[in-house]
Amino acid sequence: MLDPKSKFPSTHWTRLEQEREGPHGREWFCEKYRPAVLNYLRWKMEHHEAEDLCQEFFASVVLKRNLMEAADRKRGRLRSLLLTALDRFLVSHLRSNQTAKRGGGVSHQSLDAPGAQETTLPVADDSAVTPDQAFDRARASALMERALAATEEDCRRLGKLPVFAVLRPLLDGSGPVRSHVELAHELACTTREVTLSLSRLRQRIANHLYAEVAATVQGKESVLEEWESVRHILQNM
Repeated sequence: MLDPKSKFPSTHWTRLEQEREGPHGREWFCEKYRPAVLNYLRWKMEHHEAEDLCQEFFASVVLKRNLMEAADRKRGRLRSLLLTALDRFLVSHLRSNQTAKRGGGVSHQSLDAPGAQETTLPVADDSAVTPDQAFDRARASALMERALAATEEDCRRLGKLPVFAVLRPLLDGSGPVRSHVELAHELACTTREVTLSLSRLRQRIANHLYAEVAATVQGKESVLEEWESVRHILQNM
C-alpha cells in the first residue's frame, strides 16, 4: 500500500488558470487530481470507503464549492489548498461518524471555526511521512499507472501482450523477483531476448511517463524539473 514533497511546480498554476477559463476546466481538474486524492484516501482507510469518500469530496467540495475558482497562486500552493480542503473534509467525516456512534444529537465545531485547521486525523505508523509526501507519492504513482497502461496498449497493438504480462512484475515491482532464466523458460525464448524485452519496455514506460509529466506543465525547464521530481519520488517509494 502506498504511504503518504518534492516540488509542485509553479507552472501548474499557469495550467490551472488556463483550464478554468475554458468550458471543461472543472472536468480537467477532477481528472488530473482524482487519482492522487483517491490513493491518499486509500492510505488512510479501506479501499471501498476511500472510493465513496473520494466521490463525495469531489462532488461536495471540489465542484459544489468550486475549489478550482478559489485557487490563487498568491495564497499558496495548489497542493496545499487541495490537501487542506481534503483534510477538513475528512475531519468533518470523522466527527459525523463519532456523533452517529454516540447516538446523534451532538453538535460539532464548524470547520471554519478558529483552530479547526489544527485538528488532525490518525495517520500511519511512519510519522516521518508527511501528508504532502503522501499526496506527491500518490500522484507519482498515478502517473506511473497511466504510463504502464499506455505501454500495455502498445504491446496489445504490437502483439506483444503476453510478453508484457509476464514481465510486468519486474517493471512495476508488483511481484517476486524472478531470474531471466525462469522468465525465458516461460516465454520460450533466450535470456538475451528477455533482457532486451525488459530494456525496450522500460524505455517505452519512461517515454509515456515523460509525456504524462509534460502534459501537466509548460516550458522545457519546468518539464525537466517535474520529470526529475517524479523520478526521484518513484525511485524512493
